[in-house]
Amino acid sequence: MHVEIVTPTGEQYNGEAVKIEVPGLLGEMGILPGHRDLLAALGTGICRIFEAEHADPKLILLDEGYVQVNEANRIIIVTELAETPGQIKVDRVRDQLGRAASELAGTRDDVGTRTWQTRRHAVALAEARLRLAGAI
Repeated sequence: MHVEIVTPTGEQYNGEAVKIEVPGLLGEMGILPGHRDLLAALGTGICRIFEAEHADPKLILLDEGYVQVNEANRIIIVTELAETPGQIKVDRVRDQLGRAASELAGTRDDVGTRTWQTRRHAVALAEARLRLAGAI
C-alpha cells in the first residue's frame, strides 16, 4: 500500500506499508491491503505504519484530520499535525500538559462549550505526545 501524510506545511511521509493503524474518532482503525474504499475522520493519536512484515512500526503523531483509502491501495492522510518521536521535547510537553490540565479543570462547569473543547484537546494532544515519546 502506498501511504502519504500531508499537513498544512507539506508532505510529512511518503512510503510503502504492509499495514497501517490510525486513530479514528471512535478508536483505532487498522488498514490492510485490499481494504474497501474509505473516508473517515481522525482524532488525535498515534499512527503506526508497518513498512514490512514483522518490523517495528514507524510512529507518527496525528492531530485530527481524515484518512482516505482507495481501491488502488493508496492511503492519504490529511492532518493538522504530524510529529515523530524525535521531535518531542518531553520536559516542555509535560509543562504544557500541566497547564492544559489545570485550565481544563477550571472549565468543569462549562462542559461542551468551545472553551472546554479547546482545553480538552490541548490535554489530549500533550498526552499523545508523551505517549509517542515513551514518557507515559
